[in-house]
Amino acid sequence: MPCFSPFGRRGKSHRLALANLRQPWLVVLLSFGPQSFGPQVVTGDAVAATPDSVDFFETKIRPVLVKHCYECHSGDSEGISGSLWLDSAEGMRTGGDSGPAVEPGDIDGSLLIAAIRYESTEMPPDGRLPDSVIRDFEQWVAAGAVDPRGGTSATPRGEADGIDMESGREFWAFRPIRESPPEIASSPSGGHAIDAYLESARRRAGVSAIGPADPATRLRRLSFDLTGLPPNDAVQSRWLADPSPATWRRIVDEMLASPGFAEHWARHWMDVARYADSNGSDFNATFHDAWRYRDYLIRSFASDRPWDAMIRQQIAGDLLPAEDDHERRDNLVATTFLMLGTKMLSERNKDQLRMDVVDEQVDTVGRAFMGLTLGCARCHDHKFDPIPTEDYYALAGIFRSTRTLHGESQKYVSTWDRTPLPVEPERAAAVERHEAELNSTREAIKSAEGAVERAKSERDAKLAGVVADDDAAEQEGEWTSSTYSKSFIGDGYLHDNNGSKGKISLRYSVTLPEPGEYEVRLSHSPGANRASNVPVTIATADGETRVTWDQREATEPPMWTSLGSFRFDDPDTFVVIRNDDTDGYVIADAVQFVPAESKESNDSSKETVSDVGEDGSDETAESRRAEVARSIERAEEKLKGLRSELKRLEADAPPPLPQAMAVADRPTPEIGDSPVHIRGEIRNLGDNVPRGFLRVCGEGDATIGDSEGSGRIELAEWLTDPDHPLVARVLVNRVWMHLLGEGIVRTVDNFGYQGERPSHPELLDAMAIRFVRGGWRLKPLVREIVLSEAYQLSSRFDPAAAEADPENRSFWRMNRKRLPAESIRDAMVSAAGGLDRRPQFDRMRGFGTLVSGNSGGDRADVNDVGAPCRSVYLPVVRGYLPPMMVALDMADPDLLVGRRPTTNVPGQALVLVNSPDINRWAEAAGSRVFDASDSFEGRLRKAYRLVLQRSPDAMDRRIAKGFLGDRVDSPDAWREFVAAMFAGTEFRWLD
Repeated sequence: MPCFSPFGRRGKSHRLALANLRQPWLVVLLSFGPQSFGPQVVTGDAVAATPDSVDFFETKIRPVLVKHCYECHSGDSEGISGSLWLDSAEGMRTGGDSGPAVEPGDIDGSLLIAAIRYESTEMPPDGRLPDSVIRDFEQWVAAGAVDPRGGTSATPRGEADGIDMESGREFWAFRPIRESPPEIASSPSGGHAIDAYLESARRRAGVSAIGPADPATRLRRLSFDLTGLPPNDAVQSRWLADPSPATWRRIVDEMLASPGFAEHWARHWMDVARYADSNGSDFNATFHDAWRYRDYLIRSFASDRPWDAMIRQQIAGDLLPAEDDHERRDNLVATTFLMLGTKMLSERNKDQLRMDVVDEQVDTVGRAFMGLTLGCARCHDHKFDPIPTEDYYALAGIFRSTRTLHGESQKYVSTWDRTPLPVEPERAAAVERHEAELNSTREAIKSAEGAVERAKSERDAKLAGVVADDDAAEQEGEWTSSTYSKSFIGDGYLHDNNGSKGKISLRYSVTLPEPGEYEVRLSHSPGANRASNVPVTIATADGETRVTWDQREATEPPMWTSLGSFRFDDPDTFVVIRNDDTDGYVIADAVQFVPAESKESNDSSKETVSDVGEDGSDETAESRRAEVARSIERAEEKLKGLRSELKRLEADAPPPLPQAMAVADRPTPEIGDSPVHIRGEIRNLGDNVPRGFLRVCGEGDATIGDSEGSGRIELAEWLTDPDHPLVARVLVNRVWMHLLGEGIVRTVDNFGYQGERPSHPELLDAMAIRFVRGGWRLKPLVREIVLSEAYQLSSRFDPAAAEADPENRSFWRMNRKRLPAESIRDAMVSAAGGLDRRPQFDRMRGFGTLVSGNSGGDRADVNDVGAPCRSVYLPVVRGYLPPMMVALDMADPDLLVGRRPTTNVPGQALVLVNSPDINRWAEAAGSRVFDASDSFEGRLRKAYRLVLQRSPDAMDRRIAKGFLGDRVDSPDAWREFVAAMFAGTEFRWLD
């Protein structure tokens, strides 16, 4: 009997137990039952990332053993150190002279852990492993040290048999797709071909289909499966008034044509494409243009773009011909698929980084399109599937010839090309003109700023006396030119970079207008890091006079330090600045000689006195001062006008030209085959392998031949060949899994030997054939499945059928499905009446190169989970995932996730009860419920229609009355009631 519950469909006794509870949080906690407080329950392929999985061993443990241990502890070793083999599960657990290397479940008792911690024998001897790697080994041992490797410690690896391709092609996944009719002509109702195949399996299992679900349940299932949203009131009313096959077909077609279908199914593929708006890893760089790939997916699913065309675009779109700019843009943006993986951008060994990126691309293409774990063959032949390491490097050569990263965002930190997208010529010309105007104005501003500085320098420096600048001085040693500190004479100044002490000097040679007494001044910009003991030598009438110059203190007049007044008998004199034993930066700019009488006049009476002009003529200080003031005023007015012009240009800027994260072929000399990297090591190279494909997937030669490019075009064509044994099967199986709750092959990302076998291989092949013959289109495939009787079955439990087929492999009933995190959030926002259905673009605008290194990079701004848009448009920032969405099992963007984990733990209910955003949505939805009617019954119907898309039954009414008590006319009570519904299991699950 249904309930919004806290208990889902567990039975009457659980529901009655809470009939009088008012605290929604207590209702929610009790809803899970005692079993929920144990270990987390996880199903699906995503468990591959957990320490107790084979995938964890293959990605985290085996590569470390190969790289750091096999040289001394494997069958390939010249001698076995300590009689310990680490290249087989048996060898590790049997151990060597000191005993077993690994004790499953016992971290502290495992000698291998002690060795890599450097607590006993220090292994590896050439340096301790990173802490993160040690933690991986600790987690692996604690989880049972899962190790799928065969062999024994007595069998050297070199003696093992090679891969038998002919035998490998006999495995079901590598056999050609074949059309086999079902064992019975049709389903019992005489309808759908899918049901005929399933009925054959049921008869073999000795079970019968459970029968259809009630109309409301079927509609809710269909709406969430096709659009990710609950059905609206109009659709609910129409369907419940006429729940006929004809009405069902019309509603199916409407939903397939809706924007919601494209958004929801694009999100499914984004899980596989490991979509994110930032790089994550060591340098969380912002993917400013990743949203274009999401937009491409949504438009592709909306238009039902053929899947084979999408594969070709995602693998080699930059190399494909295009009929127009629109198609060219899509082709380029689609290749973002290859760019999205997380990368160690600050890796200084760029050869290592290059091959790590290649490995991620090979593995992603393998699992996404073929359901094969190709990454396992990087270091050695695949241990389970017929994929030799040569085949891995045949594919690696293709991506090694592809440019993914190019240039640096800062020193040692790699980045990627920003590939311009095609635009209309008029728009490109407008942007080009605007950029030219901006650059011209910026150059003019720079020149004007220099004019202002020079004018001010004249005011401060050239009102009297003789000035010699650093550019005319004789340098000894290596001085550094600079304009960083803006107060300087001429075009800049020099400094010693606080180095080369005692090895450099600067000699100013000066000719005075006549012998006499002069004050000697030196210009500089004061600062705390300047030297306080700069030695200066002046050639005076008394010989070479040495003084010490403190450059730390500001002086009057500005910029100038007076070294004192000296008598000069010879008009030709000099000043030398050195940096011997100085205690900071030594600055060298200009030297000034001011006649003593001129200085006295300027300091005392301020009367007009004669100064010596640069041309030898006399001019008054006052007239010179006025001229310089006018010069400064003119320069500053010009600068002000230019800055205003720059602001205007920036405000009137046309939209920037669009860019894409798109790969490209490397320049011709860099395109070529890849050598085998022995044990996966970057510098341990074997023979070159011709670029090509997996030999097990077909007969004949799998090499590309003489390709003019990287080989991605040929790879894309190979993947989309109608005779390929894997690609269509894998896609059809993914669609089936999303709609039926379990794949025909339940390991949707692994069709290899370690994956599960198909429950209905003939059905899988029949749908794959129809899919390819129908033009590789997704919508007809989805339509075919949801029109079947199998899709419309009830999820009701039947003890007899469960006894015969406990895992429901014959699909005798519908599998209950947990809503994805995005649908749960969108359903709450929809119930609140605030869901904005408009597409969103460029949500990472305003973030800098590094997501977390700028003003927009705090968690609240990045998450933006409270925004009213659909969840598919929320930023996905690695390292800053919204806690609410993580608790509800959103896909980890660091991984390729074909099937999300499904957990049901108390923490989810606590998040749903305590999240401020959810409480805000519950308040808005509660207000809608309260305002919908003046009666208890009317409000209750509205609540159930909004939240669960069904009508309440008698038990629901009793629970609601017990919950609300005497507060049926309280808006707060209805808000609490809706909040409890949001936290209930029925809201999160599809029956």
